[in-house]
Amino acid sequence: MEQENLVEDKQSDWSKLFYTYFYSTACFVGAYLPINIIYLLVTGLVGTSFAIPTVVYYHKWFFDVPISWWTSNSNVVVIYTYASGPIVCLIFGFIALRFFFYWRKTRSWLRLYFLWMFHHAFNLFFGAYVAGVISRSGFRHASNWAAIPAEVEYAVAIFCLIFMFVVGFFSVKFFLQMAVKQTLLVRHRRWRFISFVALFPWLTGILILTMLKSPQITYYEFLIMAMMFTSVVPLYIAQRFYYEVNVIKNSEKLTIKLLPLLSLMAFLIIFRVVFEIGIDLRFLLPKV
Repeated sequence: MEQENLVEDKQSDWSKLFYTYFYSTACFVGAYLPINIIYLLVTGLVGTSFAIPTVVYYHKWFFDVPISWWTSNSNVVVIYTYASGPIVCLIFGFIALRFFFYWRKTRSWLRLYFLWMFHHAFNLFFGAYVAGVISRSGFRHASNWAAIPAEVEYAVAIFCLIFMFVVGFFSVKFFLQMAVKQTLLVRHRRWRFISFVALFPWLTGILILTMLKSPQITYYEFLIMAMMFTSVVPLYIAQRFYYEVNVIKNSEKLTIKLLPLLSLMAFLIIFRVVFEIGIDLRFLLPKV
């Protein structure tokens, strides 16, 4: 759907690209945090449901498992615990996609926010498995304790990579529709717009999140964030297949809105402080 400008738009394309990059980066980071919190808490809660004293930190789960706990049935507990977070994230990915379609035909940046949340959620399932196979940790523990052969794990990891590429191809039109002006999508300029709406925000977002979780960020988690290249790179390849892309023009001058920026910064600080201390889930255990 395309709407006519009501006032003359004098803001340059480069200025619009900068603000697109800024808002896309903010959406990338802001969408990652709730999905990451879901991933951390769900895994910790499932562990606690098996009567394992658990503390959740921003970089790990501390499972206080006594030696006597390890029995022949422990593999089931490990599988459920490490698979639960990614599976719930995958479900939230479909919910985020539904919200994206709800906001898709508006000018609100919420549509970009939920589009990034969709990518994060799927990446915390498919990308997390690939990262787990590479680092021998995290989500991979579920398949390892299920006694799945290494060859099968590698095959599943390759499938996950391919699926994330499919997610990228599926999303290319949605990212192109984030343009606030049709001239940003002139054929020979599309690669530039994609860089400012997806590639640069992804790289900047990784840097911000790495700083947020430093110095305790794990190799596994860094790999998960890096795995999003599988849904970003296809945007450059698939954009050429869309000859016409209808955008919702925004004649308003793009600026940085202070309240959303301060809210995001507050969210980052609260996340780090709370999960630095750790969320002790042992209070959920039955009293003995």
